[in-house]
Amino acid sequence: MELEKWLREHALPFWDRHGVDRAGEGFFEDIQLGLDHTPVGLGELRRGRVVARQIYVFEVGRRMGWRSELSSPIDHGCDYLFRRMHRGDGLFNTAVAADTHVPHANFSLYEHAFYLFALAHLQESHAGRHPVATTAARCLDQLRGGWGKSNGGFNESVPATLPLKSNPHMHLLEASLAWIACSAGTDQQPWIALAAELVELCLTRFIDSNSGAVREYFDADWLPVSGALGRIIEPGHQFEWAWLLTQWSSTSHCAAGQRQACLRAAQRLLELGERFGVDPERGIAVNEIWDDMSTKDADGKIWPQTERVKAWCAALDQVTASPAAEHAYRGVLAAARGLARYFREDMPGTWHEVWGADGRFRTGACKASSLYHVVCAIDVLRQTVDRHRTRILYDHH
Repeated sequence: MELEKWLREHALPFWDRHGVDRAGEGFFEDIQLGLDHTPVGLGELRRGRVVARQIYVFEVGRRMGWRSELSSPIDHGCDYLFRRMHRGDGLFNTAVAADTHVPHANFSLYEHAFYLFALAHLQESHAGRHPVATTAARCLDQLRGGWGKSNGGFNESVPATLPLKSNPHMHLLEASLAWIACSAGTDQQPWIALAAELVELCLTRFIDSNSGAVREYFDADWLPVSGALGRIIEPGHQFEWAWLLTQWSSTSHCAAGQRQACLRAAQRLLELGERFGVDPERGIAVNEIWDDMSTKDADGKIWPQTERVKAWCAALDQVTASPAAEHAYRGVLAAARGLARYFREDMPGTWHEVWGADGRFRTGACKASSLYHVVCAIDVLRQTVDRHRTRILYDHH
C-alpha cells in the first residue's frame, strides 16, 4: 500500500529526525524549509496535544515494526510528558515554554483528552517506565470531580465558560475507546462508562434531530448556541464521529438498542459529509458548511481528508455483499486518493496543510499536530485492507 510505504519510508524518518527536539526537550510544533532548504523545527511552546499526538504517532510506527535510527522518540516523549507536562496530581499543563519549561497551567479539556489518549497507547510498551494506568485513572477522576456536568459531559474551564464544544468530547470518546482496547483483564468500567456517556451525549445532544448532523457549539444545557456559531457544521467531524460511533457499536459493551442507533447515526453522518462536505472538483472534504448544508468555508485542511478515510473504512467493515460493499470500497479509494494529493514531493514525509478554494495549496509551515491525523488514517486503512484483502485484491485486478 502506497500510503503505508510513504509513512514508513518518508514520514516517520523525517519527523523522527527533524520533529524531535533531542537537543532540548519535547517535540517541535512546526517544520518549514530554511533559507538553505534545510528543514527547520519551530515552536516556542510545547503544547500538550502535540506531545501526546507525537507519542501516538511513533507508537503506531513501533507496532508496524519501524524503529528510529537515533534514540527512541517514544521514550523521549513519554519522559517529557511525565517530567514536564504532568502536574503530579493526575492533571497536566496545557503547554510549557520550550526554553524555560515554565508551564501554562490554564486547564484545557481538549488537551486532557489527548493526554488520556497518549497514555492508553503507552500502556503496552511503557507501563514499566512510568505509572501510566494509575495516572490515567487519576486524571479521569479529576476530570469527573472538577469539570463533570450533571447533565452529561464536561465543562471546559472553572468557573465554567461558554460555549461548550462537542470536539473535546469526541476526543475523550477516542481516548476511552483506546483505554477499553488496551485494558482487557483490568478495571475497564470507568472507561466503558465514559464512552457510553459520551456516545449518548452525541446521539441526544450533539446530533441535530432534524438534519442528523453533529453541531459544534452549545450552551450549558447542551442546546446549540444562537447565531452563526451555532449553525456551523464541520464535514471532518461528521466523518470522525461516524468512525467513533461505529467503533463503539462493535464493542461488547454497547447495548443492542444503542448499537443500532450508533450505526444509523454513523451512516447518516457519512452521507451528510460526503454529499454536502466534499468538493467534487478537487475530490476533497471542505472545512465548514452551514446547517442548511450550504458551503461556509470551501478551503480544505488536511485533517478532514484523514477522517473521511476512516469513516469509509468503518462503513466498509459494516457491509458484506455488493453493491453496498462496492460503494464503500470506492468511498475508501476516493478518500485515500484525496488525502494522498496533499503530500509534498519537494519535502517527502510532509504535506500541504490547506488546499484553497481557488485550487492552490496555501504556503506555510507543516504542522506536527496534523501528523496524528495522517498516521491514524493510514493505520486504520492498513488494518481495513488486511481484513478485506481477498476482496480488495480481487476487485483491484
